[in-house]
Amino acid sequence: MLRSVLSLFRVARDQGHTLNRTKIAKLLYLADLTTVENGGVAFSGATWRWENYGPFDSTQYRVEDGLVASGIIERTQDPQSPCGEVRLRLVEDVEAPLPPEPLTVLAEVVAEHGGKSAVQLRNLTYETSPMVRAQSEGERGVLLDLNRARRREQYVALKERYRARLAARGPVATDPGASEDLLAEMAESADIRRRATMKALVEE
Repeated sequence: MLRSVLSLFRVARDQGHTLNRTKIAKLLYLADLTTVENGGVAFSGATWRWENYGPFDSTQYRVEDGLVASGIIERTQDPQSPCGEVRLRLVEDVEAPLPPEPLTVLAEVVAEHGGKSAVQLRNLTYETSPMVRAQSEGERGVLLDLNRARRREQYVALKERYRARLAARGPVATDPGASEDLLAEMAESADIRRRATMKALVEE
């Protein structure tokens, strides 16, 4: 998780965004989720659980303490925050250690969501499919199944492909061989319809 957190600090600084503990967790979670939705593997190194304020991995605390102790980041308390919000800032000129592909995803997520407040990010993560499922099935502390997001994306893509095939065929004219053609078309699309139905049942 160290490489992902350090990379997030570098990306956030380059884009002019400030970070706190909540924003670090939520931005990394959204980056992992984006990667999984696109068919990849989560890269942050976090084991995401539903905690008091949404997705979190307590390993983040140890990573933060290590970076503060090494002088790479600075930890300060916001005097204007009623909750004593802890702000974290990169003070050393270090390179982002993530490989190019996950670093690109992280940069895109920060560009889209880095300007949001911690509360806005928390609310956003509660609307993601792994969090929705966790809230409906379990209690705080349960592991989040990010692969559910991939399955949902695959199901949506499957439905779109099926609709496109139906649209491409167009209306079937009535003729002596129409019934045979219709039966053939139904047989041809049977596997697609079966998979779409199974996906729908799984997601219910």
